[in-house]
Amino acid sequence: MIVVGERLALVIASQCDSLNLLSFLPKAAHEVAEALLDPEIGACVPAVPSLDTGTLIDPTMVELDDALVDAFERASDTESTLFLALVGHGDYANDDFYFLTRDAQYPPDSRKSYLLAQRIKELLSRYSLLDGLVILLDTCHAGIAAVQAAERWSRIVGAAGKRFEVLTASDDRTAANGCFSLSLAKILRSGDPELGERLRCPDLKRVISGHCPAQTAVHLAFDGTWLTPKGDEGLWLARNASEAWQPLRGNPAAEEIERLTEGYRPTRELRDVVSQVLGGARCVQILGDRQEASSLLAALARPAVAGRSVPLDFLDAVLFATPGQTVEQLAGELARQLARSVPGFTEVNRPDLSAFDRSVLEPLRALDRDEPIRIAIDGIARLARFDRERLRDSLLELVHDASLDWIQLILTIEAVDPWPHSSVVIFPDNLVVRLPAEVEPPTIGPPVITDRGTSEPVAEEEEVTEFDLLELLRFTKLLGPLPVAVLLAASARSGGPDRLPILRDELFTQRDNVVRPGAGTPDEHVELLGLRARIGHITRVGDYQGTLAVLLHAIGEAAEEDLPSQRYAIANEAELYWMAGRKADAVHSLETRELGVPVENRERWAHWAARVADSVGEDDRLAIICRARHATWTGKAGDPALAIDRFQQLLPVAERELGPDDPETLSIRNNLGWQLWELNRFDEAREVFRELARDSHEALGPAHVETIHARHLLAVAEGKCGDGPELLRQERELLPDAIEALGKDHELVAKIEHNIVFWSTEIDAPPPALHEHRRLLGQERARLGERHPDFLDIWFTYALALHRHGQSGAAVAELRALLPISLEVRGEHHGETAKIRAKLAAWG
Repeated sequence: MIVVGERLALVIASQCDSLNLLSFLPKAAHEVAEALLDPEIGACVPAVPSLDTGTLIDPTMVELDDALVDAFERASDTESTLFLALVGHGDYANDDFYFLTRDAQYPPDSRKSYLLAQRIKELLSRYSLLDGLVILLDTCHAGIAAVQAAERWSRIVGAAGKRFEVLTASDDRTAANGCFSLSLAKILRSGDPELGERLRCPDLKRVISGHCPAQTAVHLAFDGTWLTPKGDEGLWLARNASEAWQPLRGNPAAEEIERLTEGYRPTRELRDVVSQVLGGARCVQILGDRQEASSLLAALARPAVAGRSVPLDFLDAVLFATPGQTVEQLAGELARQLARSVPGFTEVNRPDLSAFDRSVLEPLRALDRDEPIRIAIDGIARLARFDRERLRDSLLELVHDASLDWIQLILTIEAVDPWPHSSVVIFPDNLVVRLPAEVEPPTIGPPVITDRGTSEPVAEEEEVTEFDLLELLRFTKLLGPLPVAVLLAASARSGGPDRLPILRDELFTQRDNVVRPGAGTPDEHVELLGLRARIGHITRVGDYQGTLAVLLHAIGEAAEEDLPSQRYAIANEAELYWMAGRKADAVHSLETRELGVPVENRERWAHWAARVADSVGEDDRLAIICRARHATWTGKAGDPALAIDRFQQLLPVAERELGPDDPETLSIRNNLGWQLWELNRFDEAREVFRELARDSHEALGPAHVETIHARHLLAVAEGKCGDGPELLRQERELLPDAIEALGKDHELVAKIEHNIVFWSTEIDAPPPALHEHRRLLGQERARLGERHPDFLDIWFTYALALHRHGQSGAAVAELRALLPISLEVRGEHHGETAKIRAKLAAWG
């Protein structure tokens, strides 16, 4: 299967029968290819699938051309970045550069030698959707090829608007023993502590010059029209393998840390912070200009830039919070880092704990440790108020806990906020400090909106007539970096670039205005740089109706498959709908985009229930829905008794305002039954569902979806009461009615089928044939896709069936394939993920 957006590599090495033997071939080519194809370094795959090592050795001219055509075609078809490395003999004649293949003629001419620049020009014209091109050239007289590239290749690249780079290390002289390629492979393998988190051509030019003094390093970069001093940050060659970057491996803030520490010089304030931490301070707060304070924190995370001011491995974890992030996302990243740096650190899976408690606080309390653990966090003040206050409360609890006096926090702040056991380091320009009440809290949306209300909701299909990249990024500035998939969907919908390579071409031309964390990776985001977000003036949200409508549509489209877009939607979509005046859509977004931790959902619904009631009144339908969801998550967070109490208080309100036959009223009764189950009051729950099935039938008719659902729940209740045969009887009786009323592709029909297959596997003797499970599995894979929670349940049942049929090895294999998807879709703390782990522990 071809994956869109890959990094493709092809390394070509060739002797020439007409010239002297090059002793460094094919070793140099293999070493470059191995580094580029290493998943932890270059993260490339072979550009030509039949060349599984990524190398083409001693080709003829025809074989070389066939390989280049295949590589360019695949890169264009999959919108991938292409890395070409050429090692061997080269020469020039009449200002044309030739790559000399095994059967090439010397002296070269266009009939029997490979005219490299001309062919690259032709291939770029034909295959214009490749996502950037990098050529690494290590040949005799390679310097002239680079010069020619500047003069000739730039014309075609400029016409196509493509990003393009050339890196070579010779200048009108014979390449010295493959020094360029061998040194390049060595640097890619070892990394360099003085370079950034990702190794790029302009950085490697300087390093290779030191390794190969007999050669002159040449780097050329094009933005599609002009030569530029630096290339596109998305055209990186490798992850920096240096030990200095290992603590930050996988940290989403690594590139921000690199940006903040570029040219950094240690300051008195840095030394003061380090001194106080080493002196045992529980919490050190850094008050200063945002750039100053953030750069200081970044230097703590990257001691290599701080001389001797910061000890190695000073921090155990570092977060750079961005607007739009949730506490759950931040706690999860903090836990990931601590699990890597602190032996024995393991998350606690309890539904009654908040995300921070289960991911950070309780695991820390479980450690038997005296050595300090140091955690640094930047950007708390830039979070939305709800998440900012919850994170602050969690950190205060940590500082207050006397049993955790070996935990040290380093925080950037934007106003004086006295904490216990805390000291403050203040930059000189901030000696006149502000209190928190004097600091304008961050708002969601454009940063200079003076009236967040709109007299009319934003129309669902209203669109802007012309794509304005910077205006869209300005609008989303306080929502945090925008996933590139969302930006692409918004661009396509409003007349801008509709293919990722073309969008990245435009982003590169805006490199002075935007930053791109994760550039050139699936996790790429885009954000307007610094104060440019405050250009101009917006008087009210209505001024942005078209942009807002396009953005909402783009989020919905991109979040269907793109994981970064899903995270962005969870954090921001409901707020954007609310800003647009589409309050029902905001509530629906909250329903469909759940957080992974029950307590986090409970607290979010509590916040929104109060907000909606304040806006539309406590008896409005939306307010009732929010209260109901709050009660639901109260039960899921481990307190079914309190959930029942809340449902019982809400039910008469719903019956009065919505009517006893309203689907939401019936849903409240449904949830009452579920919570009774949670308290093991199965007989009471069965009675609730029996009455619910009867009332739904009378009020809505036998073919209504709520009636079918109520009958399904009654059957499930029979199973809860231990009567599996009765459950099967009712579900088998219900299935044809459900298919007739709803159609065979309805999700409720699939749930009934799944229930029948599951219980048949449990109690029928013999159990149903495996082909029934495979049929349902294939049917639901096609309907839902492999990432849908309902499909994951069916997959789990299939593994159970395999085990019951005596195929334990196959069952374990299925569960091992299922687990990472469950972790990604539902999270570590979800009950179904725990079931998968339990079966794996028991069977495998």
